[in-house]
Amino acid sequence: MSNTSNTSNTSNTSNTSKQTSNPRAASAIILIDFDGVINQFPDDKVRQRQNSAAWMKPGDPRINLYSPANWFIPDSKGTAQAGRFGRYRILWSSELVSRLDALTKPTATRDGARIMWLSTWQPFTDSLNEALGVGWPTVKWYDPQTGVGRLTGKRRTVLDRLSDARPIIWIDDEETTPSAQSALRGSLPQAPVLAVGPDARIGISRPQMAAIERFAADPYAKVDAGDPDSLVRFDVAGDAHDGHIGF
Repeated sequence: MSNTSNTSNTSNTSNTSKQTSNPRAASAIILIDFDGVINQFPDDKVRQRQNSAAWMKPGDPRINLYSPANWFIPDSKGTAQAGRFGRYRILWSSELVSRLDALTKPTATRDGARIMWLSTWQPFTDSLNEALGVGWPTVKWYDPQTGVGRLTGKRRTVLDRLSDARPIIWIDDEETTPSAQSALRGSLPQAPVLAVGPDARIGISRPQMAAIERFAADPYAKVDAGDPDSLVRFDVAGDAHDGHIGF
């Protein structure tokens, strides 16, 4: 497989008539991880009980987590090829992927968002695109041969784009931390930023997806001219895992 036609370095931007005529009409760029964001890692007992939380004792916090009002219940599973590392099992909601991909479509007021993979799956995102039925390009942010950049490259990629005057949606279950929030706010972004940190057990939640859609439709809606910190908003769920999961 080849990533030649759908990869990008961190300096890539796109220009459209709507964006150049009115900077506030610029569409968002969405930098998205895969594992714990689209690829879900639900509790085994929940999966064994047909994705139901009805068996849980009252007061169990997982009841709300796995509520259909919160969870895009997975309806798709398969495998994705990761080169010499073999095939990985993946689990996702086709509804979630459809709603994400719909953000790339233009509206009457702005061009469609540009979704780009910002994931350790970087060398193998063709396999993800094939499984999900999408064609999202990929940010080259680390060296897959040496691993150089893998520990700090995601945040660096986001920071490097803050001067583009284009709204950013960053979705990552591990890296959307308080320290990342401080770093982004301290870098004086030229356009609004929404960072979303899903709970890796369910990936992007329904409320988080609704927030993503609202931001994509009007990135400046919640920006307070008198509060520079309002340019950067974080929507982070409790982390359900220690360290990196998935590929």
